[in-house]
Amino acid sequence: MGPLYKYGWFDFAYSLQLAGLIGFCFGFLLERAGFGNPRKLTSIFYLRDFAVLKVMFTAIVVCMVGLLYFSIFGWIDLDKVYLLPTYIWPQIVGGLLLGIGFIMGGYCPTTSVVATVSGKLDGLIFVVGMILGSLVFGEVFPAIQHFYESGSMGAVTLPQVLHIQSGLIALGVCLMAVIAYWFVEKVENRFGDPETLPGGSRRAKLTAAGIIVAFGLILAIVNPDRIAATRKQVVPATLKSGQPAPVPSSPASESGEEGATIVEDEGC
Repeated sequence: MGPLYKYGWFDFAYSLQLAGLIGFCFGFLLERAGFGNPRKLTSIFYLRDFAVLKVMFTAIVVCMVGLLYFSIFGWIDLDKVYLLPTYIWPQIVGGLLLGIGFIMGGYCPTTSVVATVSGKLDGLIFVVGMILGSLVFGEVFPAIQHFYESGSMGAVTLPQVLHIQSGLIALGVCLMAVIAYWFVEKVENRFGDPETLPGGSRRAKLTAAGIIVAFGLILAIVNPDRIAATRKQVVPATLKSGQPAPVPSSPASESGEEGATIVEDEGC
């Protein structure tokens, strides 16, 4: 939603309403998928049910492939998509702490909110713990600020780090996803309960796998980075040489309504 807001498609107030609607739909789908149940979430650690891995990997593939295709069609400028800066050492430690909390509590931050809304007391305790932890972190931050900012790499992507065009990265991730789905299904069949695991025909699974790989292969051949670079070099014929392109105004500024000014992009 961030790039669309930056394009001026809607004002600040509408962006908050849209964010609330997206959040509601996201939580509803998580609950319907069973992700408000800690037993469902922690089953992955006992090799019984890999629904968490499947859902998250699917979300990564859909988002990655979708953004690259949108970039090819000129529907979105990936330079306007906010990237979290990488601080390698504190993020590794944070990931370990999150994993430990996930195993012990049975929730991640989002699913704990879903569980709380659906009336689960343990989810509420998890949310209270997150709030208290955030307050403690804010108080001790000056003492750990040096570590918090260590290993700074800036806002980097895999294509930049590996010096490989994004289409090849996408193909690799698609292949990795298909292999992971195949492998975890074998593990589920070995340790899980067949009555609780989702079904599906072999033909449907092979078709889905072929579609995923095909989308990735097309991106690898087309090379979205080259298309994006070529598009940026094109100067509109209506502009004279050296004349800056006009900046589109947002709906809020056109209507005279008070909007929000982005001083520093923190990921809208």
